[in-house]
Amino acid sequence: MENSRNRQSPDAIALPLFSRIDAALAAHCPPGSRLLLAYSGGVDSSVLLHALAALRHTHDWRIECAHVHHGLSPHADAWADACAEQCSALDIPFVLHRVTVPTASPDGLESAARNLRYKALHAHARRRGVDVLLTGHHADDQAETLLHNMVRGAGLMGLAGMPGWREPDAERVATLRPLLAISRATLDAFARELGLSWIEDESNGNTRFARNYLRRNVMPALAARWPRAAETMAGVARRLAEAQGLLDSMADTDADALTLKTPWGRCFRLDGFAALDAARQRNLLRRLLRTHGARTAPNEGWLDEWRRQLCSAQVTAECPVAHAGVAAFCHRGMLWLMPDVSPLPEVAWHGDQVVDWAPGRLEFETVRGRGLALSAIESLRWTLRARVPGDRLQRGPARPRAGVKQIAQEAGLPPWLRDRMPILLADGRPVWMPGCEVSAPFLAGPEAPGWLPVWRPSVR
Repeated sequence: MENSRNRQSPDAIALPLFSRIDAALAAHCPPGSRLLLAYSGGVDSSVLLHALAALRHTHDWRIECAHVHHGLSPHADAWADACAEQCSALDIPFVLHRVTVPTASPDGLESAARNLRYKALHAHARRRGVDVLLTGHHADDQAETLLHNMVRGAGLMGLAGMPGWREPDAERVATLRPLLAISRATLDAFARELGLSWIEDESNGNTRFARNYLRRNVMPALAARWPRAAETMAGVARRLAEAQGLLDSMADTDADALTLKTPWGRCFRLDGFAALDAARQRNLLRRLLRTHGARTAPNEGWLDEWRRQLCSAQVTAECPVAHAGVAAFCHRGMLWLMPDVSPLPEVAWHGDQVVDWAPGRLEFETVRGRGLALSAIESLRWTLRARVPGDRLQRGPARPRAGVKQIAQEAGLPPWLRDRMPILLADGRPVWMPGCEVSAPFLAGPEAPGWLPVWRPSVR
Protein backbone atom coordinates (compact mmCIF):
# COMPACT_ATOMS: atom_id res chain seq x y z
CA MET A 1 0.00 0.00 0.00
CA GLU A 2 1.19 3.50 -0.85
CA ASN A 3 0.43 6.41 1.45
CA SER A 4 1.46 9.97 2.21
CA ARG A 5 1.16 12.24 5.20
CA ASN A 6 -1.23 15.14 5.41
CA ARG A 7 0.27 18.51 4.60
CA GLN A 8 -2.93 20.61 4.32
CA SER A 9 -6.35 20.77 5.84
CA PRO A 10 -8.34 17.85 4.39
CA ASP A 11 -11.39 20.07 3.87
CA ALA A 12 -9.39 22.64 1.93
CA ILE A 13 -8.03 19.97 -0.38
CA ALA A 14 -11.13 17.85 -0.74
CA LEU A 15 -13.71 20.53 -1.45
CA PRO A 16 -12.84 21.41 -5.10
CA LEU A 17 -12.32 17.81 -6.23
CA PHE A 18 -15.25 16.42 -4.28
CA SER A 19 -17.47 19.12 -5.78
CA ARG A 20 -16.55 17.94 -9.28
CA ILE A 21 -17.21 14.32 -8.34
CA ASP A 22 -20.47 15.29 -6.63
CA ALA A 23 -21.71 17.04 -9.78
CA ALA A 24 -20.84 14.04 -11.97
CA LEU A 25 -22.61 11.65 -9.60
CA ALA A 26 -25.69 13.78 -8.96
CA ALA A 27 -26.37 14.12 -12.70
CA HIS A 28 -27.25 10.39 -12.83
CA CYS A 29 -27.75 9.25 -9.22
CA PRO A 30 -30.86 10.73 -7.58
CA PRO A 31 -31.19 10.81 -3.78
CA GLY A 32 -31.63 7.38 -2.27
CA SER A 33 -29.83 5.56 -5.11
CA ARG A 34 -28.05 2.30 -4.35
CA LEU A 35 -24.50 2.58 -5.72
CA LEU A 36 -21.86 -0.11 -6.18
CA LEU A 37 -18.20 0.91 -6.45
CA ALA A 38 -15.89 -1.40 -8.38
CA TYR A 39 -13.07 -1.05 -5.86
CA SER A 40 -9.68 -2.20 -7.12
CA GLY A 41 -7.77 -0.46 -4.33
CA GLY A 42 -5.80 1.68 -6.79
CA VAL A 43 -5.44 5.41 -6.34
CA ASP A 44 -8.39 6.25 -8.62
CA SER A 45 -10.97 4.00 -6.95
CA SER A 46 -9.54 4.94 -3.53
CA VAL A 47 -10.19 8.62 -4.19
CA LEU A 48 -13.68 7.78 -5.41
CA LEU A 49 -14.28 5.65 -2.30
CA HIS A 50 -13.45 8.55 0.02
CA ALA A 51 -15.52 10.96 -2.06
CA LEU A 52 -18.53 8.63 -1.78
CA ALA A 53 -18.01 8.27 1.97
CA ALA A 54 -18.01 12.07 2.31
CA LEU A 55 -21.00 12.67 0.03
CA ARG A 56 -23.32 9.76 0.82
CA HIS A 57 -25.30 11.41 3.62
CA THR A 58 -25.91 14.58 1.60
CA HIS A 59 -27.77 12.55 -1.04
CA ASP A 60 -28.87 9.60 1.09
CA TRP A 61 -26.91 7.32 -1.25
CA ARG A 62 -26.54 3.69 -0.17
CA ILE A 63 -22.96 2.74 -0.97
CA GLU A 64 -21.31 -0.68 -1.17
CA CYS A 65 -18.01 -1.88 -2.63
CA ALA A 66 -17.03 -5.00 -4.54
CA HIS A 67 -13.45 -6.14 -5.15
CA VAL A 68 -12.71 -8.79 -7.79
CA HIS A 69 -9.85 -11.15 -6.88
CA HIS A 70 -8.34 -12.39 -10.18
CA GLY A 71 -5.62 -14.52 -8.61
CA LEU A 72 -3.07 -13.31 -11.16
CA SER A 73 -0.70 -11.62 -8.71
CA PRO A 74 1.06 -13.12 -5.68
CA HIS A 75 -0.19 -10.05 -3.80
CA ALA A 76 -3.86 -10.58 -4.68
CA ASP A 77 -4.81 -11.80 -1.19
CA ALA A 78 -3.09 -8.85 0.47
CA TRP A 79 -4.87 -6.44 -1.90
CA ALA A 80 -8.24 -7.93 -1.05
CA ASP A 81 -7.49 -7.62 2.69
CA ALA A 82 -6.38 -4.00 2.26
CA CYS A 83 -9.58 -3.13 0.38
CA ALA A 84 -11.70 -4.75 3.08
CA GLU A 85 -9.87 -2.76 5.77
CA GLN A 86 -10.40 0.54 3.94
CA CYS A 87 -14.13 -0.10 3.58
CA SER A 88 -14.43 -1.18 7.21
CA ALA A 89 -12.73 2.04 8.36
CA LEU A 90 -15.28 4.07 6.37
CA ASP A 91 -18.24 1.88 7.43
CA ILE A 92 -19.02 0.88 3.84
CA PRO A 93 -20.20 -2.70 3.07
CA PHE A 94 -17.58 -4.73 1.21
CA VAL A 95 -17.89 -7.92 -0.87
CA LEU A 96 -15.06 -9.99 -2.34
CA HIS A 97 -15.56 -11.90 -5.61
CA ARG A 98 -13.04 -14.51 -6.75
CA VAL A 99 -12.74 -15.37 -10.43
CA THR A 100 -10.51 -17.79 -12.33
CA VAL A 101 -9.02 -16.21 -15.43
CA PRO A 102 -8.20 -18.61 -18.30
CA THR A 103 -4.55 -18.03 -19.12
CA ALA A 104 -5.01 -19.36 -22.66
CA SER A 105 -7.90 -17.08 -23.61
CA PRO A 106 -7.80 -16.18 -27.35
CA ASP A 107 -8.68 -12.59 -26.40
CA GLY A 108 -5.60 -12.24 -24.17
CA LEU A 109 -5.16 -12.28 -20.41
CA GLU A 110 -6.12 -8.64 -19.83
CA SER A 111 -9.30 -8.91 -21.87
CA ALA A 112 -10.31 -12.20 -20.24
CA ALA A 113 -9.76 -10.73 -16.76
CA ARG A 114 -11.74 -7.61 -17.64
CA ASN A 115 -14.65 -9.62 -19.02
CA LEU A 116 -14.84 -11.82 -15.92
CA ARG A 117 -14.53 -8.79 -13.65
CA TYR A 118 -17.46 -7.00 -15.23
CA LYS A 119 -19.50 -10.19 -15.34
CA ALA A 120 -19.02 -10.61 -11.59
CA LEU A 121 -19.76 -6.94 -10.87
CA HIS A 122 -22.95 -6.83 -12.94
CA ALA A 123 -24.17 -10.12 -11.46
CA HIS A 124 -23.58 -8.68 -7.98
CA ALA A 125 -25.34 -5.45 -8.92
CA ARG A 126 -28.43 -7.24 -10.26
CA ARG A 127 -28.59 -9.56 -7.27
CA ARG A 128 -28.39 -6.65 -4.81
CA GLY A 129 -30.75 -4.33 -6.66
CA VAL A 130 -28.02 -1.78 -7.38
CA ASP A 131 -29.03 1.25 -9.42
CA VAL A 132 -25.61 2.33 -10.74
CA LEU A 133 -22.19 0.67 -10.98
CA LEU A 134 -19.33 3.14 -10.47
CA THR A 135 -15.80 2.70 -11.81
CA GLY A 136 -12.68 4.79 -11.21
CA HIS A 137 -11.62 5.38 -14.83
CA HIS A 138 -10.09 8.84 -15.24
CA ALA A 139 -9.01 11.18 -18.05
CA ASP A 140 -5.67 9.44 -18.61
CA ASP A 141 -7.47 6.10 -19.00
CA GLN A 142 -9.68 7.72 -21.61
CA ALA A 143 -6.71 9.29 -23.41
CA GLU A 144 -4.88 5.94 -23.44
CA THR A 145 -7.99 4.26 -24.84
CA LEU A 146 -8.24 6.86 -27.62
CA LEU A 147 -4.54 6.49 -28.52
CA HIS A 148 -4.63 2.70 -28.38
CA ASN A 149 -7.70 2.49 -30.59
CA MET A 150 -6.28 5.07 -32.98
CA VAL A 151 -3.07 3.15 -33.67
CA ARG A 152 -5.13 -0.02 -34.12
CA GLY A 153 -7.14 1.70 -36.85
CA ALA A 154 -10.44 1.90 -34.96
CA GLY A 155 -13.38 3.83 -36.31
CA LEU A 156 -15.35 6.57 -34.64
CA MET A 157 -16.88 4.19 -32.13
CA GLY A 158 -13.45 3.15 -30.87
CA LEU A 159 -12.11 6.69 -30.83
CA ALA A 160 -15.06 7.76 -28.68
CA GLY A 161 -13.48 5.70 -25.92
CA MET A 162 -15.31 4.73 -22.75
CA PRO A 163 -18.74 6.26 -22.20
CA GLY A 164 -19.05 8.38 -19.07
CA TRP A 165 -22.59 7.06 -18.65
CA ARG A 166 -24.01 3.81 -19.98
CA GLU A 167 -27.72 3.13 -19.79
CA PRO A 168 -28.82 -0.21 -18.30
CA ASP A 169 -29.78 -3.08 -20.57
CA ALA A 170 -30.83 -6.71 -20.23
CA GLU A 171 -27.39 -7.83 -19.06
CA ARG A 172 -25.86 -4.77 -17.38
CA VAL A 173 -26.93 -2.24 -14.81
CA ALA A 174 -26.29 1.43 -15.49
CA THR A 175 -22.58 2.32 -15.38
CA LEU A 176 -21.09 5.70 -14.44
CA ARG A 177 -17.46 6.87 -14.61
CA PRO A 178 -17.52 10.07 -12.53
CA LEU A 179 -13.73 10.67 -12.73
CA LEU A 180 -13.51 10.60 -16.53
CA ALA A 181 -12.78 14.34 -16.83
CA ILE A 182 -10.14 14.32 -14.03
CA SER A 183 -6.48 13.57 -14.72
CA ARG A 184 -4.39 10.95 -12.97
CA ALA A 185 -2.00 13.69 -11.80
CA THR A 186 -4.88 15.49 -10.05
CA LEU A 187 -6.01 12.28 -8.35
CA ASP A 188 -2.45 11.40 -7.31
CA ALA A 189 -1.85 14.86 -5.84
CA PHE A 190 -5.15 14.72 -3.98
CA ALA A 191 -4.43 11.27 -2.55
CA ARG A 192 -0.94 12.24 -1.39
CA GLU A 193 -2.05 15.49 0.22
CA LEU A 194 -4.77 13.68 2.18
CA GLY A 195 -2.50 10.79 3.10
CA LEU A 196 -4.70 8.15 1.53
CA SER A 197 -3.53 4.56 1.18
CA TRP A 198 -3.78 2.68 -2.09
CA ILE A 199 -2.49 -0.34 -3.98
CA GLU A 200 0.15 -0.32 -6.71
CA ASP A 201 -0.27 -3.26 -9.11
CA GLU A 202 3.21 -4.43 -10.15
CA SER A 203 1.87 -5.46 -13.57
CA ASN A 204 1.33 -1.78 -14.40
CA GLY A 205 5.08 -1.49 -14.99
CA ASN A 206 5.13 -4.19 -17.66
CA THR A 207 5.30 -2.27 -20.94
CA ARG A 208 4.73 -5.47 -22.91
CA PHE A 209 1.06 -4.60 -22.48
CA ALA A 210 0.00 -1.88 -24.92
CA ARG A 211 -1.82 0.29 -22.39
CA ASN A 212 1.13 0.20 -19.99
CA TYR A 213 3.45 1.23 -22.82
CA LEU A 214 1.24 4.22 -23.54
CA ARG A 215 0.98 5.04 -19.83
CA ARG A 216 4.73 4.82 -19.16
CA ASN A 217 6.29 6.07 -22.40
CA VAL A 218 3.78 8.08 -24.43
CA MET A 219 1.55 9.96 -22.00
CA PRO A 220 4.45 11.46 -19.96
CA ALA A 221 6.04 12.77 -23.15
CA LEU A 222 2.76 14.38 -24.22
CA ALA A 223 2.19 15.83 -20.76
CA ALA A 224 5.70 17.32 -20.72
CA ARG A 225 4.86 19.30 -23.86
CA TRP A 226 1.13 19.80 -23.24
CA PRO A 227 0.41 19.59 -19.47
CA ARG A 228 -3.34 19.18 -19.94
CA ALA A 229 -3.05 16.60 -22.70
CA ALA A 230 -5.05 13.93 -20.85
CA GLU A 231 -8.03 16.20 -20.10
CA THR A 232 -7.94 17.61 -23.64
CA MET A 233 -7.92 14.15 -25.23
CA ALA A 234 -10.71 13.03 -22.92
CA GLY A 235 -12.70 16.00 -24.20
CA VAL A 236 -12.00 14.95 -27.78
CA ALA A 237 -13.29 11.46 -26.99
CA ARG A 238 -16.43 12.97 -25.46
CA ARG A 239 -17.15 15.00 -28.61
CA LEU A 240 -16.49 11.97 -30.81
CA ALA A 241 -18.97 10.05 -28.67
CA GLU A 242 -21.57 12.75 -29.38
CA ALA A 243 -20.87 12.43 -33.11
CA GLN A 244 -21.22 8.65 -32.85
CA GLY A 245 -24.56 9.14 -31.12
CA LEU A 246 -25.82 11.20 -34.05
CA LEU A 247 -24.66 8.55 -36.52
CA ASP A 248 -26.40 5.88 -34.43
CA SER A 249 -29.62 7.88 -34.57
CA MET A 250 -29.35 8.11 -38.36
CA ALA A 251 -28.69 4.36 -38.57
CA ASP A 252 -31.71 3.61 -36.38
CA THR A 253 -33.88 5.80 -38.64
CA ASP A 254 -32.61 3.95 -41.71
CA ALA A 255 -33.17 0.57 -40.02
CA ASP A 256 -36.73 1.47 -39.06
CA ALA A 257 -37.50 2.50 -42.64
CA LEU A 258 -36.22 -0.85 -43.95
CA THR A 259 -37.73 -3.08 -41.25
CA LEU A 260 -40.28 -5.79 -41.87
CA LYS A 261 -41.66 -7.53 -38.77
CA THR A 262 -42.34 -11.27 -38.93
CA PRO A 263 -43.33 -13.95 -36.39
CA TRP A 264 -39.62 -14.84 -36.24
CA GLY A 265 -38.34 -11.34 -35.58
CA ARG A 266 -37.56 -8.39 -37.80
CA CYS A 267 -35.64 -8.31 -41.05
CA PHE A 268 -34.53 -5.55 -43.43
CA ARG A 269 -35.44 -4.85 -47.08
CA LEU A 270 -32.42 -5.23 -49.34
CA ASP A 271 -33.86 -3.04 -52.08
CA GLY A 272 -34.08 -0.15 -49.62
CA PHE A 273 -30.56 -0.89 -48.38
CA ALA A 274 -29.18 -0.78 -51.94
CA ALA A 275 -30.79 2.65 -52.43
CA LEU A 276 -28.74 4.20 -49.59
CA ASP A 277 -25.40 5.82 -50.39
CA ALA A 278 -22.24 3.92 -49.43
CA ALA A 279 -21.54 5.92 -46.26
CA ARG A 280 -25.05 5.31 -44.91
CA GLN A 281 -24.82 1.63 -45.83
CA ARG A 282 -21.59 1.29 -43.85
CA ASN A 283 -23.05 3.23 -40.94
CA LEU A 284 -26.16 1.05 -40.88
CA LEU A 285 -24.22 -2.23 -41.03
CA ARG A 286 -21.90 -1.19 -38.21
CA ARG A 287 -24.92 -0.30 -36.10
CA LEU A 288 -26.76 -3.53 -36.89
CA LEU A 289 -23.72 -5.64 -36.04
CA ARG A 290 -23.27 -3.82 -32.73
CA THR A 291 -26.94 -4.05 -31.72
CA HIS A 292 -26.93 -7.76 -32.54
CA GLY A 293 -23.99 -8.40 -30.21
CA ALA A 294 -20.86 -8.30 -32.38
CA ARG A 295 -17.78 -8.46 -30.17
CA THR A 296 -15.68 -6.23 -32.43
CA ALA A 297 -16.21 -3.77 -35.25
CA PRO A 298 -15.40 -4.91 -38.82
CA ASN A 299 -12.56 -3.42 -40.83
CA GLU A 300 -13.28 -1.30 -43.91
CA GLY A 301 -12.32 -3.95 -46.46
CA TRP A 302 -14.56 -6.60 -44.93
CA LEU A 303 -17.43 -4.14 -44.57
CA ASP A 304 -17.24 -2.99 -48.19
CA GLU A 305 -17.18 -6.58 -49.46
CA TRP A 306 -20.25 -7.36 -47.36
CA ARG A 307 -21.99 -4.26 -48.75
CA ARG A 308 -21.28 -5.46 -52.28
CA GLN A 309 -22.68 -8.92 -51.55
CA LEU A 310 -25.81 -7.51 -49.93
CA CYS A 311 -26.51 -5.19 -52.82
CA SER A 312 -26.29 -8.21 -55.18
CA ALA A 313 -28.14 -10.53 -52.72
CA GLN A 314 -25.23 -12.98 -52.60
CA VAL A 315 -25.54 -13.68 -48.85
CA THR A 316 -27.82 -16.72 -48.83
CA ALA A 317 -29.23 -19.01 -46.18
CA GLU A 318 -26.74 -21.65 -47.25
CA CYS A 319 -23.77 -19.24 -47.31
CA PRO A 320 -24.20 -16.74 -44.48
CA VAL A 321 -21.79 -13.98 -43.61
CA ALA A 322 -20.51 -14.18 -40.02
CA HIS A 323 -18.58 -11.59 -38.02
CA ALA A 324 -17.59 -11.59 -34.34
CA GLY A 325 -20.55 -13.62 -33.14
CA VAL A 326 -23.22 -12.36 -35.58
CA ALA A 327 -24.54 -14.26 -38.61
CA ALA A 328 -26.33 -12.56 -41.53
CA PHE A 329 -28.54 -14.19 -44.16
CA CYS A 330 -30.40 -13.06 -47.27
CA HIS A 331 -33.75 -14.69 -47.94
CA ARG A 332 -36.39 -13.52 -50.44
CA GLY A 333 -34.97 -10.02 -50.69
CA MET A 334 -34.59 -9.55 -46.93
CA LEU A 335 -31.58 -9.36 -44.60
CA TRP A 336 -31.74 -11.28 -41.34
CA LEU A 337 -29.22 -11.04 -38.50
CA MET A 338 -28.90 -13.22 -35.44
CA PRO A 339 -26.28 -14.60 -33.00
CA ASP A 340 -23.84 -16.96 -34.66
CA VAL A 341 -24.08 -20.04 -32.44
CA SER A 342 -22.08 -23.26 -32.38
CA PRO A 343 -23.83 -26.64 -32.68
CA LEU A 344 -26.39 -26.73 -29.90
CA PRO A 345 -26.12 -29.55 -27.35
CA GLU A 346 -29.04 -31.53 -25.99
CA VAL A 347 -30.10 -30.10 -22.63
CA ALA A 348 -32.48 -31.31 -19.93
CA TRP A 349 -35.75 -29.48 -19.31
CA HIS A 350 -37.03 -29.66 -15.74
CA GLY A 351 -40.27 -27.77 -16.11
CA ASP A 352 -38.90 -24.21 -16.13
CA GLN A 353 -41.29 -21.73 -17.76
CA VAL A 354 -38.42 -19.92 -19.52
CA VAL A 355 -35.44 -21.70 -21.06
CA ASP A 356 -32.56 -19.91 -22.80
CA TRP A 357 -32.04 -21.50 -26.18
CA ALA A 358 -29.44 -19.83 -28.35
CA PRO A 359 -30.30 -17.97 -30.41
CA GLY A 360 -33.34 -17.08 -28.34
CA ARG A 361 -35.54 -18.44 -25.59
CA LEU A 362 -38.30 -20.98 -25.22
CA GLU A 363 -41.24 -19.85 -23.09
CA PHE A 364 -44.13 -21.93 -21.77
CA GLU A 365 -47.41 -20.02 -21.51
CA THR A 366 -50.21 -21.17 -19.20
CA VAL A 367 -53.28 -22.08 -21.32
CA ARG A 368 -56.30 -24.40 -21.29
CA GLY A 369 -57.05 -27.18 -23.75
CA ARG A 370 -53.71 -26.75 -25.50
CA GLY A 371 -50.03 -27.30 -24.89
CA LEU A 372 -48.37 -29.91 -22.72
CA ALA A 373 -50.49 -31.75 -20.19
CA LEU A 374 -49.24 -31.01 -16.69
CA SER A 375 -49.25 -34.71 -15.83
CA ALA A 376 -46.90 -35.42 -18.73
CA ILE A 377 -44.49 -32.71 -17.60
CA GLU A 378 -44.21 -34.28 -14.16
CA SER A 379 -43.87 -37.92 -15.19
CA LEU A 380 -41.51 -37.98 -18.18
CA ARG A 381 -37.87 -37.12 -18.95
CA TRP A 382 -37.81 -34.00 -21.11
CA THR A 383 -34.95 -32.67 -23.22
CA LEU A 384 -34.32 -29.97 -25.83
CA ARG A 385 -32.04 -30.25 -28.84
CA ALA A 386 -31.62 -29.07 -32.42
CA ARG A 387 -33.00 -31.21 -35.23
CA VAL A 388 -31.20 -34.35 -36.38
CA PRO A 389 -31.73 -36.37 -39.58
CA GLY A 390 -34.82 -38.55 -39.40
CA ASP A 391 -36.82 -36.38 -36.97
CA ARG A 392 -40.56 -36.65 -37.60
CA LEU A 393 -43.37 -35.07 -35.61
CA GLN A 394 -47.15 -35.07 -35.54
CA ARG A 395 -48.23 -31.61 -36.68
CA GLY A 396 -51.45 -31.63 -34.66
CA PRO A 397 -54.37 -33.80 -33.55
CA ALA A 398 -55.48 -36.28 -36.24
CA ARG A 399 -52.70 -35.10 -38.58
CA PRO A 400 -50.00 -37.42 -39.94
CA ARG A 401 -46.39 -37.24 -38.89
CA ALA A 402 -44.03 -35.23 -41.09
CA GLY A 403 -40.37 -34.30 -41.35
CA VAL A 404 -38.93 -31.13 -39.86
CA LYS A 405 -38.34 -29.48 -43.26
CA GLN A 406 -41.98 -29.92 -44.33
CA ILE A 407 -43.34 -28.59 -41.02
CA ALA A 408 -40.95 -25.62 -41.14
CA GLN A 409 -41.96 -24.79 -44.71
CA GLU A 410 -45.67 -24.89 -43.83
CA ALA A 411 -45.03 -22.61 -40.83
CA GLY A 412 -43.03 -20.15 -42.94
CA LEU A 413 -39.90 -20.68 -40.86
CA PRO A 414 -36.87 -19.21 -42.70
CA PRO A 415 -34.42 -21.92 -43.84
CA TRP A 416 -31.52 -20.61 -41.73
CA LEU A 417 -33.56 -20.92 -38.52
CA ARG A 418 -34.33 -24.61 -39.00
CA ASP A 419 -31.03 -25.86 -37.60
CA ARG A 420 -31.26 -23.40 -34.69
CA MET A 421 -34.81 -23.99 -33.45
CA PRO A 422 -35.52 -26.12 -30.35
CA ILE A 423 -37.16 -29.53 -30.61
CA LEU A 424 -38.79 -30.82 -27.42
CA LEU A 425 -38.46 -34.53 -26.65
CA ALA A 426 -40.27 -36.74 -24.14
CA ASP A 427 -38.21 -39.78 -23.18
CA GLY A 428 -36.22 -39.23 -26.39
CA ARG A 429 -39.26 -38.90 -28.68
CA PRO A 430 -39.78 -35.58 -30.56
CA VAL A 431 -43.17 -34.15 -29.53
CA TRP A 432 -43.01 -30.46 -30.44
CA MET A 433 -41.21 -27.93 -32.65
CA PRO A 434 -42.07 -24.37 -33.69
CA GLY A 435 -44.91 -24.47 -36.19
CA CYS A 436 -46.75 -27.51 -34.86
CA GLU A 437 -48.98 -28.50 -31.95
CA VAL A 438 -47.87 -30.74 -29.11
CA SER A 439 -48.15 -34.38 -30.20
CA ALA A 440 -50.66 -36.73 -28.65
CA PRO A 441 -50.72 -38.29 -26.07
CA PHE A 442 -48.87 -35.39 -24.42
CA LEU A 443 -51.51 -32.80 -25.34
CA ALA A 444 -53.64 -31.28 -22.58
CA GLY A 445 -57.29 -32.37 -22.72
CA PRO A 446 -60.26 -30.05 -23.46
CA GLU A 447 -60.42 -27.28 -20.84
CA ALA A 448 -57.54 -28.91 -18.95
CA PRO A 449 -54.58 -26.69 -17.95
CA GLY A 450 -51.52 -26.94 -20.12
CA TRP A 451 -48.22 -25.29 -20.97
CA LEU A 452 -47.93 -23.98 -24.53
CA PRO A 453 -44.34 -23.82 -25.88
CA VAL A 454 -43.51 -20.54 -27.66
CA TRP A 455 -40.10 -19.98 -29.22
CA ARG A 456 -38.82 -16.42 -29.42
CA PRO A 457 -35.63 -16.33 -31.53
CA SER A 458 -33.08 -13.60 -30.94
CA VAL A 459 -33.72 -11.74 -34.17
CA ARG A 460 -34.08 -8.07 -33.28
